[in-house]
Amino acid sequence: MTTAMRPGWRRGRPFAAGLLLGLGGLELICVSWVGLGFLRFTGTAGAASWALGALFVVAGMTTWRNPALRYFSGVLAAVLSLVSLVAANLGGLLLGFLLTAVGSALTLAWIPQQAPSTPEEEA
Repeated sequence: MTTAMRPGWRRGRPFAAGLLLGLGGLELICVSWVGLGFLRFTGTAGAASWALGALFVVAGMTTWRNPALRYFSGVLAAVLSLVSLVAANLGGLLLGFLLTAVGSALTLAWIPQQAPSTPEEEA
């Protein structure tokens, strides 16, 4: 059975945080790629959107694959979400910023659950 199919896989890591970081990164990329027809994001803002979006996706995957690195990826995502406001078209028209800011906060707030101890283990 693969890692993703085991029961409790999502409970043993900051799943929602990684999901929000990945979605925020994809939103940054999509906004600069599509351009929404009336806005053309080219130049440094477009390049920053691609770079920041890729870093957010990597930070989201890191929280899933290695929960022990959650502080590193959470702080990185928090700083980059603030940078995205200035460098990447108001953080992907504010939606990408909101997704990544909440995702980074959830990453930093997540605490792993300890297995309940049995009376035999305590003795």
